[in-house]
Amino acid sequence: MKFNFNSPLMDFLNTTAQYIALNIVFLLCCVPIITIGPAIAALYQVTLREIRGEHGYLIRKFFQHFKEMFLQSFFTFLLLLAVVLILLYNIAFWNGLGSTLSNIIIVLLSLLLLIAACIVIYVFPLMARFNNGFIQTIKNAFFIALTNPKSTIFLLVIHALVVFVIIIFPPSKVFMLLIGFSFIAYCNSYLLNKVFKKYEAQEDGDHADQKVSEL
Repeated sequence: MKFNFNSPLMDFLNTTAQYIALNIVFLLCCVPIITIGPAIAALYQVTLREIRGEHGYLIRKFFQHFKEMFLQSFFTFLLLLAVVLILLYNIAFWNGLGSTLSNIIIVLLSLLLLIAACIVIYVFPLMARFNNGFIQTIKNAFFIALTNPKSTIFLLVIHALVVFVIIIFPPSKVFMLLIGFSFIAYCNSYLLNKVFKKYEAQEDGDHADQKVSEL
């Protein structure tokens, strides 16, 4: 029996193996916690390139982008993490008071937390796709979240569903550990690529990145 290594089945198995390896490497890079930002940015850099047909060695590209975007994504993650933790702390504090004023403040804080979540969803893919500074990337993430409400809601729902399924169906953690994160990033990249095309200004040579003009 002769195997055809160029068959669709072999291509599928090879791609699946690469994404399993990518998922494992991504999780290992997230272990220090403070490197979660660079890991997410590098993961989206790889998946967005794959969506655009810029195929290559996924693991090699991941580490390359992890190194290139480390500082910006590192400080962005720390800033956003601090904001989210502060908002959660304040929500918990005001929730313990149980007054009318505290309820109003909780609603406002929850709104700010939702805005922060929208920024988090876009900021690392934006960092992977476009060349912009630290502050401008956060501004662009906020602007794109507001001007693309359907895409933003869809991405929020996807992330919420993932968390929900993991909580109510523990065996799903096996899928997440095996290939889940790279698979979800790949699926998200289809939608993100369509959104980002609206803001592409120019090609950026070898990295195929674009620079977002002032939004």
